[in-house]
Amino acid sequence: MCIVFLYNPKMDMETSEILKYLKAVADRVEWNGHDIEILLIGGAAGMLIGQLPAHRVTQDCDMMHVQPPHAQQAVLAAAVEVAGEKGLPQTWLDTQAMPLNVLPDGWRSRRVLVAHFQKLSVYAVGRRDLLAMKFFANRPQDRQDIIEMYPSHDEIDFARKYLNMLRVPSRQADLDQVVSALKLVEAMEKLFYGS
Repeated sequence: MCIVFLYNPKMDMETSEILKYLKAVADRVEWNGHDIEILLIGGAAGMLIGQLPAHRVTQDCDMMHVQPPHAQQAVLAAAVEVAGEKGLPQTWLDTQAMPLNVLPDGWRSRRVLVAHFQKLSVYAVGRRDLLAMKFFANRPQDRQDIIEMYPSHDEIDFARKYLNMLRVPSRQADLDQVVSALKLVEAMEKLFYGS
């Protein structure tokens, strides 16, 4: 049996396309309450705050937090509508990235406003939080992104402290994943600084 995967260039979004699609969500979201805030993490966040290279693309936008929480369904419904119109996967605005309890402490004070569209404000995690979460995710693209971002000693220390904090049972993080991520921190520290 042969399985063929067809490449769909519409699935690879550049920064300008991410903003265009998020504006389309804002235009379609049916919401009569207070303004909605969303927090993006992952590649899309890094692209939107200019921390990942200009040639970087992503296939989805990882949405980690919605305020107010009960607006999430309205945002996702609008995103599905945009997906149908633009030929995107229905899950291009993804809420399955990581549980909220693995966000680094203090993330709200470091978040970056990347766009405000009518009733929708789009934030991205700040650089330190992005790096720390990429260490935790520890997938091939995350490791490549970390190398491209060239973290400072302070950022590596921040990631190490963040990962150790995830060992607390209340965080409910996968401990094997934490141990693997800490090994990645050590490897990257040796790569960049030889220590």
